[in-house]
Amino acid sequence: MSKVLTAVIPAGGHGTRFLPASKSIPKEMFPIGEKPVIYHVVEEVVKAGITNIIFVVAHHKHSIEDFFSPNEEFEDYLKLQGKKDKTKMLVDISNMAEFTFVYSKPPYGNGAPIAAVEHLIKDEPFVLVWGDEFVINKGVPRVRQCIDAFETYGKSVVSAFEIKEAERRQLYGMAKLKSISKTDDTVQEILDIVEKPKPGKEPSVYATHGAYVLTPKIFEALKHTKPDKKGELWLTDMLDYVQKKEGLIAKIIKDADYLDCGNPLFYLLSQIDYAIKKSDYSEEVFDYVKKLGACKID
Repeated sequence: MSKVLTAVIPAGGHGTRFLPASKSIPKEMFPIGEKPVIYHVVEEVVKAGITNIIFVVAHHKHSIEDFFSPNEEFEDYLKLQGKKDKTKMLVDISNMAEFTFVYSKPPYGNGAPIAAVEHLIKDEPFVLVWGDEFVINKGVPRVRQCIDAFETYGKSVVSAFEIKEAERRQLYGMAKLKSISKTDDTVQEILDIVEKPKPGKEPSVYATHGAYVLTPKIFEALKHTKPDKKGELWLTDMLDYVQKKEGLIAKIIKDADYLDCGNPLFYLLSQIDYAIKKSDYSEEVFDYVKKLGACKID
């Protein structure tokens, strides 16, 4: 079985929900703490053992490539200022992995990045993670857990999270699951994925979303997947094909915080979540939020 060494990170959307901020700054470059969202994503996959990262970006998102590329002029300036720690920080960013940038083109949709990277990946398994969401946990990184499940079962794997708030389940693809292990209830077979189910129609409380380990079967699925009426390709349709042909595994991620930064509300909530749990200012932020909780909103 081939090792999983490559990750694909799509960041091709226009971020229209974040306008006007996203007119010049990609939403993936919005900060969570002192780091852009997409930097947190890269940290997660690198911790999982990934050495090659392919970004699928829109033509106007040059700032993502700039961020992960060396900036010798800025590094020299920091050296002259005696800021060795800051210099090392910048050098380390460009050395985190081998970075490749591919520009997105029609057809669009969240399945389009599969078509964009096929010529680079060919017949190897790979990780797919979105550029506007990430997970923080104390134990084994989410992506590493998915890779471990792939290495055990030899099938494509999708991370799954319990969505406790019923009203949020209609925002995700909710999975119908079947137990396949007597000793590990976090690994289950996916029988079906229901996209954005109506309230009360969810097949489970688990959303299959966020991180994927995909076999080359996904490229076969691409050839059998047609764009929808809007001309967009959808990953769910491809996963449905993979599930029918070789099976699909859900890896349920527990004891972790899933930070979805893909829309303005969730981005703000993720800011607060991260600030309280992971930042250097956790106590100060927590105290401030408590004070706000005691105030009345006009």
